[in-house]
Amino acid sequence: MDSLALLADLARALDDADAGVALGEVRRVLDRHGLARVEDAPEPLRAAVAALISQAERRVAEREELLRARERAAMLSDASFEGIMINVDGVIIDANQRLADMLGYELHELIGPQTMVRCVAPEDQPMVLERMRDRVEGDYVITGVRKDGSRFRAEILTKQGKLGTRPVRVSAVRDVTERERTHTLLRENEARLRELAQTAFDLVVYSREGVIVDAFGNFEKPLGRPREELIGQRIIDLAAPEFQAKTRGQLENQRAGSYLSAGIRADGEIVPVEVVGVTATLDGVPTRLSGLRDLREVRRAEAERREFEAHLQQTQRLESLGVLAGGIAHDFNNLLVGIIGGAELLALANLAPDDRESVRAILDAGQRAATLTAQLLAYAGQHDLGRREPIDVGAIVSELRRLLGTTLSKKARLEVDIERGASVLGNRAALLQVLMNLLTNASDALGSEAGLIHVRAERVSNPGERFRHALGALVATMHGDFTLIQVTDTGVGMDAATKRRIFEPFFSTKRKGHGLGLAACLGIVSGHGGAIHVESEPGRGSTFSVLLPAAEGAAREAEERSRPGSGRVLVVDDEPVVRRQVRRILEKHGYVVSEAQDGRSALAELDRASADIVVLDVTMPELDGTEVVLEARARGHAMPIVLISGYADFPLETRLERHMYSDFLAKPFSLAELVAVVERALSS
Repeated sequence: MDSLALLADLARALDDADAGVALGEVRRVLDRHGLARVEDAPEPLRAAVAALISQAERRVAEREELLRARERAAMLSDASFEGIMINVDGVIIDANQRLADMLGYELHELIGPQTMVRCVAPEDQPMVLERMRDRVEGDYVITGVRKDGSRFRAEILTKQGKLGTRPVRVSAVRDVTERERTHTLLRENEARLRELAQTAFDLVVYSREGVIVDAFGNFEKPLGRPREELIGQRIIDLAAPEFQAKTRGQLENQRAGSYLSAGIRADGEIVPVEVVGVTATLDGVPTRLSGLRDLREVRRAEAERREFEAHLQQTQRLESLGVLAGGIAHDFNNLLVGIIGGAELLALANLAPDDRESVRAILDAGQRAATLTAQLLAYAGQHDLGRREPIDVGAIVSELRRLLGTTLSKKARLEVDIERGASVLGNRAALLQVLMNLLTNASDALGSEAGLIHVRAERVSNPGERFRHALGALVATMHGDFTLIQVTDTGVGMDAATKRRIFEPFFSTKRKGHGLGLAACLGIVSGHGGAIHVESEPGRGSTFSVLLPAAEGAAREAEERSRPGSGRVLVVDDEPVVRRQVRRILEKHGYVVSEAQDGRSALAELDRASADIVVLDVTMPELDGTEVVLEARARGHAMPIVLISGYADFPLETRLERHMYSDFLAKPFSLAELVAVVERALSS
């Protein structure tokens, strides 16, 4: 065996660049030289041949490992969601296919110095170059440009590294256009939610794990704390103790919806709030949004609504009772006209003493009944108040002080504080009745105990909030100045249930009272266009406040006198007993009287034979008294007309001008009153 030839052939076989081919050629050389195994080589050559074969096998193993590494790198590159590039000072020396696909280039087109210029938006290039120059690592977002010129948002993650001994910059590129669009929409939704919440709630807080991370709205209203003080606070610490368990449960379970709670203001006030909690985001991070609505105004409004409803119900109940009382009084007054008139006529006859005493008893009973019906009509607001004039309140109180000197409680101390010039526009007798009732009630409230009754009157321009739910006229619709009259006592006072009923007719806290005094007061005050308000508590006395339109002129008193006359009288009334009594009274005084039972027959009688004066009932079926007046004037009848009625469903001034009738006389009336008003009308 030629040892030198064997070594030369093996060396030539190993020269092949392909390690696999070289190893195969080595095996063929050994076969040609008759060596099936290395151990078959002569001893001097065995070590050299083994070394050459080992070298060939090592080259093959290295080649296979390199191929596997390249395959793994290619697989990782192809499977990557990011585009990857390696650059040296801005020159791309390698990239993966994902980056080429992302940018729309062939892979070889990305290699070189132009990729940065072509694929980064001009406005972002200075920032990218600055980060490369300063070797800044980390992530940032730029606008990328594809080969076709379209733009997209790209997130760049950079890392400094080495390729061998050469410094390189490895960058991973991800298309985040959709993510950025989603973030933009999320931010827009957050802004819209913030605006909506700010409109709907007084205060809105964002919290994570029960800790406030942001807040906006009216910080001072529900909690009285600035924003800086709220951030970092636990929500549970801002809730009132009795609501902390409920608040904790809402936060821990992340329940969506509304619930009632209460917060603690910085000044310690407990504020009722409604809380609406939902899951939201803040800067893209899941957060709980809680909207707080201050319920103090709502609770006040609800209380006012309930108070108003109660006041309205009381007013409607009193009005219903007034309609009933007015109807009863009207019918009763018609009967009283016959009773009182007949008794007065009978009293003029020559009677035995016992009979005269019986007639006097009838008259007294009739007058007391007339007083009760007058009070009923006053309560119903259907009592004619007569002429109104400026009334000095001080003068009325002084008069009452003299009249009630022996009536008021001996242990009552009466104090009077009347502002100079305090006067009202009204009927003196009616207002005297109001003050008399209030003073006697105040005295009765003291009972057998010593106490104080204080009467005060002053002129006011603003009656105050308390009169908003007063009974009588609606104060909000009243104009001009007012006179406020207050009667205060230190007596037993009243509870709420009693206060609600004191103005009802026939309701009384007195054993002997008939329950019409305060009812009549309310009617008289309402008839004057005023209002009455009561403040009272058990054991703390009562204050009755009467608000009446103030008089513009000086208080005066005048009496109108009429001269007697005579003539023909037409009496018109649908009640036969009233017609007969009026006829008997007037005929007794020398008048010629004819009758008509309704409005149509009255007009027919006037057309047939005109009268000197007409006594006309206001409330009649078919044609009422006001309609008869209008028609009579339209037909040219100019005689005086005296209107009479047990009550009027409507104020006369709303249907008739004052010059169209001469006077008004309320039933029941006395003989003297009827004759006086007829004579006055005829003389005028």
